[in-house]
Amino acid sequence: MLGREIVPKQNLEHNRKKTYLLRTDRSIPFLVDLGVMTAEGKIVNTKYDKFKQINRYLEFIEDVIPSLPKDREINIVDFGCGKSYLTFATYYYLNEVKGYQARITGLDLKEDVIKHCNELSKQYGYDRLTFQMGDIKSYEQETPVDMVITLHACDTATDYALWQAVLWNAKVILSVPCCQHEVNRQMNSEVLEPVFKYGLIKERMAALVTDGLRARLLEEFGDKVQVLEFIDIEHTPKNILIRAVRVKEKTPTKDTIKSYEECCKFLSIEPTLHQLLCQPEGKR
Repeated sequence: MLGREIVPKQNLEHNRKKTYLLRTDRSIPFLVDLGVMTAEGKIVNTKYDKFKQINRYLEFIEDVIPSLPKDREINIVDFGCGKSYLTFATYYYLNEVKGYQARITGLDLKEDVIKHCNELSKQYGYDRLTFQMGDIKSYEQETPVDMVITLHACDTATDYALWQAVLWNAKVILSVPCCQHEVNRQMNSEVLEPVFKYGLIKERMAALVTDGLRARLLEEFGDKVQVLEFIDIEHTPKNILIRAVRVKEKTPTKDTIKSYEECCKFLSIEPTLHQLLCQPEGKR
């Protein structure tokens, strides 16, 4: 019709309801106890960010499932599990949602936390989920480990967890590092001195350098590695997740690790993971 304004059809794709891996039409015990969900199975409005974080984490789990064993029980170790809401999420998703037989051991140094988590595990009927007091550095596991999880293990505790994962030839590593003080203390460069003089800038650069070198070193030992954003930066600056999937057993050679070592030399650093894997007598 002449004179009639033609209004373009709106694209409402962005308004589609987000589909989460965890269903929102049933009660999930650990989410209820966490205060994220009501007993009726509804997400608490003020806890949607936490719910989204848990689902985002489970998306990383979902992506690596094809790399895990299909013909036997999956064995997972969670280093520095803390209050363990993501440990419970991992167990629930793999066992209750996906139907796998996954056994998870959570390790932490806090006796009260371990006691509480074991009580909850028993209450939920999660018979393959147990928690133990122990130090990452000295933990031993006789059963082959398929996945190592380390979320917010402080400073070099992450390095010891990654070291254990490499020794175990773990098929999957999920690591969210925290508080990378070691490299910040060591890092020194005349060239970068105009930048390093600002403490906050140096601290953030040290964290990125630490995680970048960790990722590179895991590649040198046969992993396919991705460095991903765990949650939005607005929620926490500690939002980098290192996801490594074992492709093959491999040992670095002088030539392949040359650029890694040159980077360390330029910054005057000697990261713990490098000492553990490449100079094994220095840190054990």
